[in-house]
Amino acid sequence: MSDITRHTDYREALAAIKQRIQSSQTRAVLAVNTELLGLYWDIGRQLDAWQRERAWGSAVVGQMARDVQASYPGMKGFSRTSLFAMQQFHAFFSPQFEVVPQPVGQMPDGQLLKQPV
Repeated sequence: MSDITRHTDYREALAAIKQRIQSSQTRAVLAVNTELLGLYWDIGRQLDAWQRERAWGSAVVGQMARDVQASYPGMKGFSRTSLFAMQQFHAFFSPQFEVVPQPVGQMPDGQLLKQPV
């Protein structure tokens, strides 16, 4: 142990740096997970919309999985099963997270102009 490591203020500084590193790592993991959930949600939403709007059958999901995997060899998480799971993820949670218009958007036209100045 060198002389500097024996000092309380050094150990406190080291602990602060280690805490900062841990905090950054945690925030990075949360940011990545948030982005992945958004990606999975959007892929599920898009697949569902395309199947409904274009009358595509469920076989398109398998083809889409093969094409995505061919475009990104070695990347995991985009198999046929995973794409179906993304659709289920979106279908299950979408009713709970529908976008509700802001109150001002629900007011009749011109309502904002009639308010006193």
